[in-house]
Amino acid sequence: MPLRSHMGFADPKQKKHLVARAVIAALTLATLPANTALAQDGESEKDLEVITVTAQKRVQNILKVPVTVGTISEDLLEETGAINLDEVDKFIPGFDFDDKSMTQAGVTMRGIESINISVGGDPSTATFYDDVYMPRAAQNVMFSDMARIEVLKGPQGTLFGRNAAMGVVNMVPKSPFADFDSFVKTTVGTDNLRRFEGMVNIPLSENVYMRANALSNSQDGFIDNIARPDWNQGSKVWDLGARNHDAARVAFLWQISEVTDFQLSYDWDDLKQAPPMAVGTSEHAYNSGETPFASKAENDIRDGVESRDMYGITAKFNHEFNDQLSMKYVLSYRDWETENREDEDGTADITRYFDTSNEEDSDILYTELQFNYIDDNINAVAGFSYSKEKVNQTTELNMTGDTAARLVTGNLNDFIRQGFAEQIAGEIGGNSDAHAEAAFGPGVTFDGAVNAFYRASDFPMDHMWQADEWANALNALGYADAIMAGAGMPGQALTADVVTATGDLTYDIVGQQLGIAEIFGPSYSGTFWQENIHNSGDFTNWGIFADVDYSVTDNWNVIAGLRYSKDKKDFSWLIPQNSYAADSLRPGVNNLIFMPVDMSAEDEWDKITGRLVTSYQLSDDHMVFASYSTGYKSGGFDSLTPNEISFEPEDTTNYELGYKGILFNALVANVSVYYLELDNLQNTVDSKQPGSPQAVPTIINEDREITGLELDVRWSVSDSLILGLMSEIRSTENITPEFYNGEGELIAAQKRSHDASANYTLTLDWMPDFGVGTTNLHVDYIYLENINDQQVGLEDYKKAVSEYFKDTKNLNARLSWSNENDNFELGLWGKNLLDEQVITEIGGLTADVIGTPHGRINRGFEAGIDMKYTF
Repeated sequence: MPLRSHMGFADPKQKKHLVARAVIAALTLATLPANTALAQDGESEKDLEVITVTAQKRVQNILKVPVTVGTISEDLLEETGAINLDEVDKFIPGFDFDDKSMTQAGVTMRGIESINISVGGDPSTATFYDDVYMPRAAQNVMFSDMARIEVLKGPQGTLFGRNAAMGVVNMVPKSPFADFDSFVKTTVGTDNLRRFEGMVNIPLSENVYMRANALSNSQDGFIDNIARPDWNQGSKVWDLGARNHDAARVAFLWQISEVTDFQLSYDWDDLKQAPPMAVGTSEHAYNSGETPFASKAENDIRDGVESRDMYGITAKFNHEFNDQLSMKYVLSYRDWETENREDEDGTADITRYFDTSNEEDSDILYTELQFNYIDDNINAVAGFSYSKEKVNQTTELNMTGDTAARLVTGNLNDFIRQGFAEQIAGEIGGNSDAHAEAAFGPGVTFDGAVNAFYRASDFPMDHMWQADEWANALNALGYADAIMAGAGMPGQALTADVVTATGDLTYDIVGQQLGIAEIFGPSYSGTFWQENIHNSGDFTNWGIFADVDYSVTDNWNVIAGLRYSKDKKDFSWLIPQNSYAADSLRPGVNNLIFMPVDMSAEDEWDKITGRLVTSYQLSDDHMVFASYSTGYKSGGFDSLTPNEISFEPEDTTNYELGYKGILFNALVANVSVYYLELDNLQNTVDSKQPGSPQAVPTIINEDREITGLELDVRWSVSDSLILGLMSEIRSTENITPEFYNGEGELIAAQKRSHDASANYTLTLDWMPDFGVGTTNLHVDYIYLENINDQQVGLEDYKKAVSEYFKDTKNLNARLSWSNENDNFELGLWGKNLLDEQVITEIGGLTADVIGTPHGRINRGFEAGIDMKYTF
């Protein structure tokens, strides 16, 4: 295959001037090396003109697209072996995709990460698949038979509208065509990687074509899970990091006439794999005192799994009225069910067991009508979109009775300390520091005196089921005589042996005397305490948009666009009694985490967003542009915090300057600088509120101001060698409201400027001519600066893990060979060749209460072989 073809140059015969009929060979100046638009010697400007993108819902010359957009082509997906967005985000500056949890994945655009837990909210960056909007748990799909992926950065409030405050990810699968085509592909690799992919394109008649494809991907975990608790006997115990994902799609295209076509497609996605890992970083974890990158860990989660069962049906109708006017209509229905049951403690300690499960059963109806008009001076798009989404989510919190008793112990410790404080205050005549100094000497504070007496009496208790600690507590509180009398042993001492011999008796007596039913004895060990939050929502969105690109002169274009968006959300919370009370296991006990509630709320928002862009073609090879754009994301409700008051919608304003050009007939440069203001960012933090026994993911509204530079440079060193550099430098200022962090510390409202961070990717594509077939070597090196130390309210348990602040350095390569007929390809590949591992996340829902923070790490060195045969 010649380099010119490999780089994505299109045959001029393929040129189409309307979206409905375009052959979209997507290429931008922000593409990967395998798709770089370089004008080689002897190539006419016509070659460049046929390179088209549809990022603005139009077919356009790449040098006349005044938008910062990156495109991942089919060839690059092939060269990198990528099947998910997280494997290609490294090639697009300012774009990151987090799939540490496939069902709660999140897009980060220019440093702004979308929330992905609450079904009451939406992502800040909109994701589209086959022209259809994909909410939250639906957005992470495998790349099976893809034409390209486009990433538009900055607010896209005109053309895409819904929840595109920070940008758009647009995934475009291939459509059927008139010729027979098919392939099969197999990939095997380390950790028992097994990947099988196939596609067939068949003309069913003269004007009806079918295209079907399937992809199956599985891989063993890379950390042995050695936990084998009694409750998982007979259940699958996943090793950490194990994957198992299948996807398929079938599409039918009916070419009704030369100007009209209709496509109907069905896609299916089945995910069932290990839940997100929890490598304990606490003293109670298996790897206590060792590196978190050890080969073994303990996740004792009961029936742990991450799964998604999803399907979608999409119909698209295209029609050209004449050479100037065309239309497209899209109608889609998508349904999915997910379960994400994961370990939240990273230990096998039964007294610290805690897991959560996020289960979602949702669907969305999406439709859009679009009209395109083009003449010598105007290229216009206008249309209407509507979506109706129904969401249902159940959030489970599960703990053993042993863990519940540990939480109750914490409450009892607070109760006992308060009793000491009241007793001392009564004895010294008050609870001030002055009273304490008068009674105990200079420099003694009242809290200090209370703590001294508290510790001298062997408090706090670690766990009330420890017989010696419980006996000591009962004696200190003066309950011993009454308890021994009630037990039929008046006058005898209450000792640890008595506590052990009487089982639950002493606990039941104290619980009754104090009126605290949550005090229960060790007979409940190994039983499970569950609390649930059930959410349901009905979301409606509609918008009307128009966007006009006007050629003022042959070189000067002005774009103006507006969109009106309206959102309405009805949302509800139902928190029932805990399982102990509901199942009559322990009647009368109250919830420990979420207080029972049954309530609903509704709200609606609307916004006019738009853009004004001007571009100037300095020459056929150089363009500059300036843009002003605004974006919007609707408000919503926090699914874990019942509140009739919604959180605020996000508003973005972006100013951008850019340059796209071809220098010296060999160097492509794409440079943009921007200033972004984001109001009311819906950010999720782990927050432990006063009186709450543990931290809960909570949404707060922040303001951000971001200044950034993005650079993409490609150098055609020779006909066979291309080098690339992609980089971003970003500086952020946070304005954060007052909130409680995961350790219960009140973080004051603040305005904080972060140091500028820099990331870059280096690429090499070499196609040496050995005279036999086609050989290609693709290499990429990624450097990501770690900025975790810049988190507002950073908890101590995160600061204690040095690996959490390690920069990312990743080297990947693939060497492939195709035969002369280009129908057989053999590839050798390696990922993370330097075997660099980092902690990608540290969780701490239970860190403050039961001392069990945990982290997630990336997979180390991988290598394998792939083979593809095209029929």
